[in-house]
Amino acid sequence: MRTLALAAVIGVGLTVGGIASAEQWNDPNGRLTFNAPPGWRVQPRGAPGTTAVLAFNPTNDCYFFGLANPNTATATAERTRTTTAQLTPEAWATAAAPVRDFFEGAPATVVSQTVDTSGFWPVQRAELRGPSKTVYGAILARPGAEIRAFCSGASSAAAYDSIFGSLGHPNDATWQGEASAQAAARTAAAAAAAEAPPPEAQPAQQPGETERDRRRRNRDPSRRE
Repeated sequence: MRTLALAAVIGVGLTVGGIASAEQWNDPNGRLTFNAPPGWRVQPRGAPGTTAVLAFNPTNDCYFFGLANPNTATATAERTRTTTAQLTPEAWATAAAPVRDFFEGAPATVVSQTVDTSGFWPVQRAELRGPSKTVYGAILARPGAEIRAFCSGASSAAAYDSIFGSLGHPNDATWQGEASAQAAARTAAAAAAAEAPPPEAQPAQQPGETERDRRRRNRDPSRRE
């Protein structure tokens, strides 16, 4: 049942690899990592340019997606890390639309949303409603990439805190180093600018004086008034 549902969600055939118990799952295509709770099943599936995964136990289902994001392709790691504006309801509805198993083809409705900045990278979180389910979502941005997760089955978002907190990208260590270096360089440049002496004030141009005369007077202290 779960296998058929996932095939319907992403609109592709099943891939070889079977079902396995897992805790940390690393995408062989390099788009996504997460930790599944002990005892959960993990079913990876593929579509061109996208990683799609279903993780579940008897009472919970979570869909994970790793995909390219052209909107952040030119963003620096620091800029991506410090962008914490909330997503619009329309953006959430668009991101959730492929999960037909949860939303049954209807637009997702945002009930509430927050931006979790407790970790190095911000995590957009939302409680969503479908025709018959409450769904908890998380979206993470990276330079040129995006990670999405949608879970349902529990009575509160707190049940998925651990899963959402483990979401990441295989290149995170490199990007984190770049973001830290970029922030340090920006701070150093700002400090240097603040410590630089102000430019020497130049005498104002006198009445009837040409600009050429003013410049000559500035070069000759004996002629300054």
